[in-house]
Amino acid sequence: MKLFFSTDEVAQQLEIPVTTVDFYVRTFRMNILKVGKNRKFSHSDIEKLQKIVDLIHKEGFTIDGAKEKLKTKEVKESVNEEVVSRLKEIRKTLEYIKVGLEK
Repeated sequence: MKLFFSTDEVAQQLEIPVTTVDFYVRTFRMNILKVGKNRKFSHSDIEKLQKIVDLIHKEGFTIDGAKEKLKTKEVKESVNEEVVSRLKEIRKTLEYIKVGLEK
């Protein structure tokens, strides 16, 4: 399985022109690994670009609207991670209490 992809491969996979990939990388300030003059996209980079393409091309968002939507999703995801973490702590505590009651 490939770890990194070229700009051409990403453009082909997302079915958008190479110039559009470059534009989105600059506009959304994506930190893409560079080897010489060439960018190397990871799977997570491609996922983020796919979200951008979906928002703009399929859902009809403007560039600014897509930026705002991505920001709110990132905030929501971090809140979800905190909730999941707290729930895991509660579960461990309950399991500890359960073991204590069984003895």
